[in-house]
Amino acid sequence: MQGAPYQQTVETRGIPEAIDSNASLDTLASNTKYREALRRKLPTVEPLLADLFDRDGYYSIQRKIEQGKDLTFDESFGLVTFVCAALNKPLREELRGKLKNFMPEDTHLLQATALLSAMSTKEAYVGLTAEEIAGMVAGTIHLDTVVRTKYDGPVVAFGGMGGDKGYPLNSHTTKLFSLSTLSAIALSADGPVHKHHSYPNTSKVAGQSAIEAFGARSDFHTPESFERVLEEANVLMSSCHNTRTLHSLSHKLKGETVNHVIGPLSFTMSSDTPLHAMIGVNEKIHPSVIVDAMRILSEKGFQSYDNSAVYCGTLIANDDTKILDPSLMKHVVVLDEVAPPPYRTIVSFLVGGENAGAYVLSPEDFYDPKDLADFSPSSLAIPNTKESIIEANVSAIEGKDITRVKYLAMTVGLGLFVRQHLNDPSSLDRTKMRVNRDMLRACTKHGLELILSGKGKEQLERYVTITNQFAGGGVL
Repeated sequence: MQGAPYQQTVETRGIPEAIDSNASLDTLASNTKYREALRRKLPTVEPLLADLFDRDGYYSIQRKIEQGKDLTFDESFGLVTFVCAALNKPLREELRGKLKNFMPEDTHLLQATALLSAMSTKEAYVGLTAEEIAGMVAGTIHLDTVVRTKYDGPVVAFGGMGGDKGYPLNSHTTKLFSLSTLSAIALSADGPVHKHHSYPNTSKVAGQSAIEAFGARSDFHTPESFERVLEEANVLMSSCHNTRTLHSLSHKLKGETVNHVIGPLSFTMSSDTPLHAMIGVNEKIHPSVIVDAMRILSEKGFQSYDNSAVYCGTLIANDDTKILDPSLMKHVVVLDEVAPPPYRTIVSFLVGGENAGAYVLSPEDFYDPKDLADFSPSSLAIPNTKESIIEANVSAIEGKDITRVKYLAMTVGLGLFVRQHLNDPSSLDRTKMRVNRDMLRACTKHGLELILSGKGKEQLERYVTITNQFAGGGVL
């Protein structure tokens, strides 16, 4: 990838320093002995690559998609392996001689683009299955990701699909601020947090650009750096541009593919680190489908998921029973985040390795109505410019705008609820399909206190300092 933001110059302790995502990925791959690890891993997953090795390669998978059929986990694993190999040179070289109908690099790239486009079309018009999503994620984290950080104990892990359409309180040119990124920072004051993100593709600001605007770094060059940042800051934000090749294809195409579905689940944490996932989805994927994909990934050993939540914000401001109808998702879902008051949030929970079903959260599940009296929706009408979104990020994490702070605390509260309460049978009423309001309100109150007390800002400053210490050729 060429040009900003993939290549940029920053000042480190007053000294200009060039950062290149491409070089960072190459250096990290070398320091993790990625090629040697790949040679060990490939033989263990050969049964999943039968379409590539034993059948017609690209044509086997392409034919099934064109016939309108769903792919199996194995076929989806093979699809993403084939796609990644178009950009991942070590993977391509290891597959050389094994792939049926192996083509020159230019043709391979065209075929990879066609597969991603076909799956993107399927997502839009038919829908992706949990098996398809799990297979693509498994292939990405197992074969294309060059580092996976181990942590002893559960970690809250944030991911989001993007796709903010805006609310009636906004004009079509407004956006919300960086909720999941700031929530990860604030929540890290209570326990370990991971977030995997990227630079913006179709929006003005994405997670990586948001955190780097505060002065943080993302270019870690050794596995020890990742571990030390998480250990010392209690939060680790890794970049898809520095840790794998898959997302580069979408950015080369300058448009969305199914990478926005794969990325939020493709964490750079080790397969045996239990994750409390907090995943935001768009209108094309029902939260329960992602919960089922997480269950499959856990069962197959590619990623360990502890109790988790998958959610999206809707246009519905009342208790409309139609809100949970999957066929109406495209009409009611406008945000891959918790919805701001007065709107409802759809959330599905993974509890004890099982899909606990879909629930509707109202603003009153997070706050007593009197606590919403000073909530001003106009504070959330943020112009869709980099400068305006970054300014809103600052005002939220520093506690300067009470509406933004209260809205941010809702996601932090949900994260605390998932981490602390989902093992309690009384946390969910599975008959009425309601969450325990008292528990969620208490968690949201605690989240609000973390921000207003200044602990969120302290965590942000801590993260900036520590990432600058360990980024690039930083000391260990």
